[in-house]
Formats: sequence, structure tokens, C-alpha cells
Amino acid sequence: MTTEQTLLNITPALPAHACALLAFERENRAHFEQWVATRGDAFYTLANVVSSLEQAQAAALADKEYHYLAWLDQEIVGRITLRAVAREHYHKATLGYRFSRRHGGHGYATQAVRAVIRTAFQELGLRRLEAVVILGNTASQAVMRKCGFGEFGHAHSAVEQNGRWMDILYFELLADAAPR
Repeated sequence: MTTEQTLLNITPALPAHACALLAFERENRAHFEQWVATRGDAFYTLANVVSSLEQAQAAALADKEYHYLAWLDQEIVGRITLRAVAREHYHKATLGYRFSRRHGGHGYATQAVRAVIRTAFQELGLRRLEAVVILGNTASQAVMRKCGFGEFGHAHSAVEQNGRWMDILYFELLADAAPR
């Protein structure tokens, strides 16, 4: 089945999704920690995941950040976030995402990120999205480019990850340049 035929369901992340999200996070912990800082063992409990989803819901109500889940049938295959929403003068947010290792290579990340881009520009009224990607994460860089983002910067030794300093790339997408 091709990606075009397999449509993901993109939903806001809600506390009711905690069990499915905990399973997703536990299954992919080692995979994610290659690219992002560890959340520590304490995060991986149902109570902490529920709490994080309640905080995400409150942040959305305050127009500060938005959290989405990408579902394939009844399974979460990815998370997409719009953080650091800045309205006055900027009308922008920082896009981030993480997708299941097991479901990689099927175009799901690209499909879900495109859906959240449409939401950001058409429903939330944002004008600009930014994202950062670790230099060695070529799969994530490919998603950025497929979704219309352009690279605008390279920061050397910008983030410490597992005791190593890593470079990050900066990407941007403007609403009037977004693929339709």
C-alpha cells in the first residue's frame, strides 16, 4: 500500500490519548534519544504522560503551543508540535516532530507535517514556521525539504546530545510559499 493510499488521521493530543502515547514513547525511546535530549525515566509513566498532555491542552487554550498526534488506524505513529507561538509582530511558531522508527520510510512524517502546516497557516493564522534539525538527521532534513522548508542557517556545536556537541540546521517556511 502506498503512502498516498494510506491516510493518517491527525488529531490534537488529548489526555484521553495517554495510554497510546505512552506505548509510542516507550517503543521509540532509544530511537528518539539519538536526536533529542532524554526525558528521563520519570516521564515514562502513565501519570506523567497524562500530566504532559494536560499541560499541552492548557498551552493550546492559551495559544502558546499546539500538539498533534498522527494515527495509523488505532496506533500513534508520530507527534507534531507547534511551539513558541509568537503572535504580535511575528505570527510564527517552531515546528517539531518525532515519528516511529518502525513506520519510517513510508512518507508518514511528510504527510503529517504537511497537514499541520496547513492547520498552522489556514486555521491558526500563522505566517511563518521555523524548525531545527540535527545535522546528521538526514531523514528529518528530507521531510523539511519535501514540505517546502528552506534551510537558512547552520549552527556549529550548538547542542549537547549524549555528551557530544552537535551542529543544527535551521529551516523556515512562509505561508505564501507553502505547497498547497
